[in-house]
Amino acid sequence: MEADQSSTADGRAAVPPCKAKGRIVPATVCDHIEPHKGDEARFWNGPFQSLCETCHNGTKQQVERIGYCTEVGLDGWPIDKTHPANR
Repeated sequence: MEADQSSTADGRAAVPPCKAKGRIVPATVCDHIEPHKGDEARFWNGPFQSLCETCHNGTKQQVERIGYCTEVGLDGWPIDKTHPANR
């Protein structure tokens, strides 16, 4: 089982969604990049990525549920290009 994980100089994982927001936090969750939906082979064989708990339990699951992220940038507009306000 391999996870896509880049490391920072101090050995912490650079979680891609957090890295994009300028935050470097430790990855604590092995996430299924594609939802396994009960498929045992996909559950055990991946593909996987390393995420922090906040990104996994919030942002990632929200995107899987509604199709886009609702987080907003400093300008007050949604940061996700697929958000309805950005179409």
